[in-house]
Amino acid sequence: MKLLTRTSLSYIYISGVVFVISGLIFFNLLHDIFKRQIDETLIEEKLLIEQTINYSDSVPDFRLIFGHMIDVTILNAPQTKTGYISDTLMYDSDLGAFASFRHLFAENTSIRHKGYTINIYKPLQDSEKLITEIVISLVLVFMSLLALLVLVNYFISRRVWIPFYRILDNLNKYEINQTAPLELPGTDIYEFKRLNQTLEQMSKKIRIDFMNLKEFNENAAHELQTPLAIIKSKLELLVQKENLDEDQLKLISSVFEATTRMSKLNQGLLLISKIENNQFIHPEEINLTQLLDTTFEHFEEMIAHRGISITKNYHHSLILKMNHTLAEILITNLVSNAIRHNIFKGRIDVVVQSDSFTITNTGQILRTNPRALFERFRKSENSTDSVGLGLAIVQKIINLYQMKIDYIYDAGLHTLKISYK
Repeated sequence: MKLLTRTSLSYIYISGVVFVISGLIFFNLLHDIFKRQIDETLIEEKLLIEQTINYSDSVPDFRLIFGHMIDVTILNAPQTKTGYISDTLMYDSDLGAFASFRHLFAENTSIRHKGYTINIYKPLQDSEKLITEIVISLVLVFMSLLALLVLVNYFISRRVWIPFYRILDNLNKYEINQTAPLELPGTDIYEFKRLNQTLEQMSKKIRIDFMNLKEFNENAAHELQTPLAIIKSKLELLVQKENLDEDQLKLISSVFEATTRMSKLNQGLLLISKIENNQFIHPEEINLTQLLDTTFEHFEEMIAHRGISITKNYHHSLILKMNHTLAEILITNLVSNAIRHNIFKGRIDVVVQSDSFTITNTGQILRTNPRALFERFRKSENSTDSVGLGLAIVQKIINLYQMKIDYIYDAGLHTLKISYK
């Protein structure tokens, strides 16, 4: 959820809660005000009725005078002064149903020493209807104001956040391996100015650290390759001597294999480091079927020596858009893996679809978790001469180009499927 959307929703939620609480308080206050006004009217009517009883010989029909139900009863005996005002529910003949009334009851003795009782019933229907109309009007006004405020707040906030989204766009386009520095848009908002300064400082530091790490990796790989090459050349010269016995030859062969393994390991780790640092740029259109055919031709002697049969099913001429060097490394590692881990007189099946390609080879039973083979220095139990970086390099290339790789083992068949998202 975007920050602007979350802010708007929070604003609506808080405003709604405040409105509900304020509305309830306002409704109760409004109801009390109307009720006090009705009570004051009832008391005034009672006083007029008492004056009429005290100073008139007859009692008129007060209902015709005041327009609502009034019952006055004159008693011969004096009465104690009492009275109250309360709500009551009565049948209204005009409405033909029960309705709410405000009821005033008064009992007293006139100056002529005659008792009397007064019952005044004032209907609340009109007051309640007026309160309802007022509340509905206020709700409509509030909803309109809230909608207007939310829209105004949204558009203002959206305009205010424009520099932030521009900063994000520039960050997404920034490549650390480019020489151009990070360029951020100018703004007059203090917080975004601080953000720009922080990001520029951070990008400069990251750029320096990246260049130092890149230089270290390249220097380390170069400096290691030179002594390894010297060691291998010296060992080759040493093997050519005629006075070496069998034990010495075994020792020299062991050192030569270890040196070769170290050289491969150094090259593999350097390649992974370059891929992780995104040093392979300039993608090209690579014809996958042509690259597969060329790669199999490079391994033609090894394939013939092991008696492996090759079956190719090219349903589509698939074009990949990626760095040419990485494409060659990807296909070479996959083909080499299928050959080295194959059995004598086994087979390799290659299938190219419109959105994927698979390489299937016969091989020994897999006793390792297939996903673990894509980790560095992880290899199957049958691979003694591998440095354990081949599939790790494949996984790095797959991740770089947002592809997907699956390892499937079924009844002696090992299948690597590469899919394009």
